[in-house]
Amino acid sequence: MTEDEKVIGEMADGGIVEALRWAAASAHRRAWADFDPETGHNQTVLGIATHTLLVDRQDRVFRLERYIAKDDGRDRDLLVAGLLPVEHDSLPAVAGVERADLNNSPAWRHGRYRWFLSSFEYGKVHDIAWGRKSPTKRKIAAQTGTDNLDQFVLPGTYEEPLGQTLNTVTLRELLQANERDSVVNIVLAHSIDPHSGAAELYVGKPRLNVDGGRPWVWLRSLLSGDGGTGSGVKPEAPVPTGPVRDADVPDAPVRLRPSVAGKESAVESSGR
Repeated sequence: MTEDEKVIGEMADGGIVEALRWAAASAHRRAWADFDPETGHNQTVLGIATHTLLVDRQDRVFRLERYIAKDDGRDRDLLVAGLLPVEHDSLPAVAGVERADLNNSPAWRHGRYRWFLSSFEYGKVHDIAWGRKSPTKRKIAAQTGTDNLDQFVLPGTYEEPLGQTLNTVTLRELLQANERDSVVNIVLAHSIDPHSGAAELYVGKPRLNVDGGRPWVWLRSLLSGDGGTGSGVKPEAPVPTGPVRDADVPDAPVRLRPSVAGKESAVESSGR
């Protein structure tokens, strides 16, 4: 059994895979429903909203942070607040997961596995350059190393305790140090197409590709319909979990303004 098969198998048996699918579907659906290019939203706004919501949705399914279950059961209203009715009924409840943040980077842990979030441009999961990511993400990718174990890891690629001097180390030395840690760090990579709303969701073990090579040791898709190959190729049709523009989300209050004479004709004549 390969490492990716073992990781996915254990996470599936623990209910983690289905929980992550639900969390991503809910986050993508809401972010897409709120996305409005006409008001000035761009891909950055969409990506940040999706990322923030995915943190929230994971905390919900795993009952963490402000969603920790209480004995009196009065936490139910908070748990489902802001969700669509269909999401109420399908909201999973998975035990055994804890928050395991690193340097303020959200992370969750189940058994030996700890996963971090990372967004990427839709369709370009194989073009991620970990050297351009945050120091935390670079550290995680450096733990996997590259094909050259004697390559130096430059200061700033990984974190040292505050107040200590940054020293260069080789990837071989870093890997040997990591052998003492039983945690397997992986990445939950997600994206949403700003044009169609189609979503991508992968679990993978990153590779520090400072040499410009492949960014993953292994990569598996968590969404049904693409065979779990992690190809990153845009599907012919949006993934079933992909959100739709007219999702059943409460409308924001709208204040109508008096029309300005001639404005409509001027807009038409400008070709907009």
